[in-house]
Amino acid sequence: MVSIPYLDKADLGPLADAAASWKALPAKYDALQREFEQRVINHLKGHWEGDAADSAFVTMGKARTEYENAATEAERIAKLLLDAHGEFAASQKQLHALLDEARNDHYKVYDDGRVEDVDPRQDSPTASASPGLAEERKKKLDSLVSRLTRVLELATAADEAASSALERDANGDSQSFNTSVYTTLDSVEADQAAALMNKKGRLSDAEITKLNLLLSANKNDPEFSRDFAVKTGGENMLSKYNELMSPPAGTTLSKAQLAQLKELKANLGTTIGTATTSDDGGKPNKDITNFQNDLLKAGQRDFNANPTESPYGLSGYQLTSSLMSEGKWDKDFLQDYGDALITAEKNGANAGQNPDAYWGYPRTLGTTNIGALDPMAGYMDALGHNPAASTEFFGSETSVNGEKVDHLDYLMKDRHWPDGAAYTGDSKNPSGYNNLGHALESATTGHAYDASPSADTPAHNEKQAALMNEIVHAVSKDDALAHDGMQDSLGRMAGEYMPDIHQTMTNDQSHNPDGPDNKEQIYPISGTAAGFEERDISRFLMTVGKDPDGYAAINLGESAYTSNLIDYHLQHPEAFEGTTDTALREIARSSGEVQGSIAIGRRESDIGAGAEADKAYNDAMGRAGSYAAGIVGTGIGVGTSFIATPAVGAGVGGIATTVTGDLINQIVQGTERDTKGDTVYASGGDWENAKSSATAVLQDAYRSSAEAQGQGHVADYQNILANEVEVGFHSADSNLEGYGQDKRGAS
Repeated sequence: MVSIPYLDKADLGPLADAAASWKALPAKYDALQREFEQRVINHLKGHWEGDAADSAFVTMGKARTEYENAATEAERIAKLLLDAHGEFAASQKQLHALLDEARNDHYKVYDDGRVEDVDPRQDSPTASASPGLAEERKKKLDSLVSRLTRVLELATAADEAASSALERDANGDSQSFNTSVYTTLDSVEADQAAALMNKKGRLSDAEITKLNLLLSANKNDPEFSRDFAVKTGGENMLSKYNELMSPPAGTTLSKAQLAQLKELKANLGTTIGTATTSDDGGKPNKDITNFQNDLLKAGQRDFNANPTESPYGLSGYQLTSSLMSEGKWDKDFLQDYGDALITAEKNGANAGQNPDAYWGYPRTLGTTNIGALDPMAGYMDALGHNPAASTEFFGSETSVNGEKVDHLDYLMKDRHWPDGAAYTGDSKNPSGYNNLGHALESATTGHAYDASPSADTPAHNEKQAALMNEIVHAVSKDDALAHDGMQDSLGRMAGEYMPDIHQTMTNDQSHNPDGPDNKEQIYPISGTAAGFEERDISRFLMTVGKDPDGYAAINLGESAYTSNLIDYHLQHPEAFEGTTDTALREIARSSGEVQGSIAIGRRESDIGAGAEADKAYNDAMGRAGSYAAGIVGTGIGVGTSFIATPAVGAGVGGIATTVTGDLINQIVQGTERDTKGDTVYASGGDWENAKSSATAVLQDAYRSSAEAQGQGHVADYQNILANEVEVGFHSADSNLEGYGQDKRGAS
């Protein structure tokens, strides 16, 4: 591995000079060739005849070819050296930026790559007064280490590739010039990686390490990924992957060896995903199309790494889906793959096999336990990383033996999802419904499930909004469809549809024939509105609120939205044709109804009571902190342009330093500090605590925004907002009577 001191101090000037010298050689060879022809060949023509002359002219003709070949080789070496210089210079620039960042943020970077936090605040008496400081510093340190490692990996891969290319003798015993010199490091590294994947027999630890380095350094590079995939081949890639993940029985792997294989799965999956998207936006690449077709054909094939031990292996679908959970894969390929996967399962069902039997015993994972038996789990995560693909997939259907199979209905209502870590490949999430939630989250929000929303997240389009409406309606009709494992996703989905939810909850449904309705002015939406029914959204909120993670996501999403919305209307009194007072009262009442609805879900849940329930919900609030940081940045809804009022002081914990960001930060940290319900922003289980917390959020949002903008009436609005939240909570409670009698828990 290239070291930090070496890359930091490396003088790249000589390499640039060498590239320039080689670049100048072709012109010199061309000049020599012309001079040779003029002074020798042309001079002898017409003056020398006979057998000796004929033989000499043939030899001189070969000399002309050698001049041409020399020029070609020089030109290709120049390109290779220029590419190498560009790679090294980019890595060095990134390293210098990271070292500067570390110094400025009080981190010490050692020559061996270790990073130490030397912030003097860590030892100060006031450090304990900032409970988020240690966590924030640890996140920054981990990020620095990760990015430093990445830069060194890139530099190392480039260094080894350049060395290999320059030492390569493609001509063998021939003394002629080499016209097949590599011109890019990508092509060198792709050949090296493909050679390892095509090697017969198991790879050594050193070879696995080398393969990991090559894939990690280039997994997001379309050119490398395409060349690697094509040179490896679809079926061969699956076969070698299965072999690597399924060592012979009796093989004992160390923790380091197992970690290398897990890393290889992630790197290989991301690389193949990049390969499938390498021709997006242009003319389809025939070789990549063939590679994708090979993967589809291999779906039904069995791959057995150890046939002498067991007659059974894993199917191509299981192996492909295992890789597919990593990276971003091509949209069209994902549609074809999903159709094929559902067709296989339906045919299995027609033969009397549910997914447990179809994908399970006698099939088993290798001794590494890397991968998943249920290929639908990995496929759902693949959709979860590609919003365009997931939205299209859940809005379409597959035809199986003349039967139309609606994708959403099949996966959310009809399919029996096998349960257990072996089926999902995740011991922390043994339910495949967790993976289904990832796909639905991506399909409705427009961003990958494991990426937080931001100011750059596009507004919801018609297909996304219609799908969200369909999901809300389905869960409203049958709360069993909010399966264990997917409630956190349902909560985050609701958190990103807060403008739509509030438009539904408002009592003012009047229509303005001359412009936007009142609800559209108070709760503006950029993009397509979901158009929920009040009954559906009330029941949906009560259902998802029963789960701690679902509750936390909605609570934080709604708090962030209404806090930003208060700030928005104070900054833009012209946004609503009526008075700002009316808008603020409406926001508080509607907020109370939303927060009251999830509080009802919590109250009626079977999580437990007292400290046990408080801990479950407070822990969930802490887990939702990173999501909250992202939702703050969406302002008054995805796709809208709104600049929030800056906070007076910088907060800790990574949440944006706006009025709303600081409020959400306090909510998350407040519940972590005290699980006995004695904080201002309490998530305590009882009705009064929930109401007090919702009220405090809006009161602080008004006070902070009003004071920052020099506006008054703070005392008045502390009272007004509290009263309106009270009204909203009563509305939610009446909705339980009107819409949700079946939501009552066991007494």
